Amino acid sequence: MRTKFTLTCNLDKVLKEKDITPYKLSKETGERIGTIYKLVNNQGLDNSRLSASMMANICGYLGISLGELFDISEETEE
Repeated sequence: MRTKFTLTCNLDKVLKEKDITPYKLSKETGERIGTIYKLVNNQGLDNSRLSASMMANICGYLGISLGELFDISEETEE
């Protein structure tokens, strides 16, 4: 058996709770809208470079921790 860990981004949920659009987040933080949408849609996270400064910028703007932005789930493969 092998254990695999998966990273899931909760940005879509956080933005809905705070009534903030991805576009507004992009404009307010200066982060690329394409990158914001990748995070919102959990697409291409395995192949993306997510800088620590970008994560800090997003978390700081939203007033959340990195642990609130991401979840790690564990799957066991046989």
